[in-house]
Amino acid sequence: MTEPARDEIVPLWPTWIGQLRLPGAEEPNRALSDLATPPGVAGNLFDSDHPAAAWLREGIVAAVGQWFEKMQVRPAPQWRLGGRLEALGFGHYRELANEPGAYLAGLYFVNAPAPPELDHLRSDSAPSHLSLLDPRVGFNALALDGDPNFNETRTLAPVAGMLMLWPGYLRHTSRVHLARAPWLRVALRIDLEKKS
Repeated sequence: MTEPARDEIVPLWPTWIGQLRLPGAEEPNRALSDLATPPGVAGNLFDSDHPAAAWLREGIVAAVGQWFEKMQVRPAPQWRLGGRLEALGFGHYRELANEPGAYLAGLYFVNAPAPPELDHLRSDSAPSHLSLLDPRVGFNALALDGDPNFNETRTLAPVAGMLMLWPGYLRHTSRVHLARAPWLRVALRIDLEKKS
């Protein structure tokens, strides 16, 4: 008896998420916290010549280089970096969105949010968490438990010093922040330079 033919199962539409814990983040994070207090930094943080912004830029350059290496993009294209320092206060959140036109988007977490100051929350509320949603709308309607397509979201608690990158099309949301101490982070946008 011959062995039955084996089907080839090929992954389709993978969505990659990069995570890099930046070493030596304590001092730059303190400086970024100072920059977040009013009047703060208006516009692109990376237009500033502040040492903490330069330190963060170095980490982002390394992470983007690793991204292109993982994606086997050779040579790596020219790109430009935009970032805004955000301080989310009690009750603030960021609606579900993506970064239209950006090659990559991401966040750098300056601090880990304090625990919620309310004691009557639903078990699934996940305050001060980040959720990333698969862009394939409705793809998992019939997925089975154990199937890698079963859960279309990834929700995680921010960690101070963590840099995250993802494709610009990926939908993400920052859940409501329920602590008085602000949740500080840098929202990132990486655009490819247009060829002339």
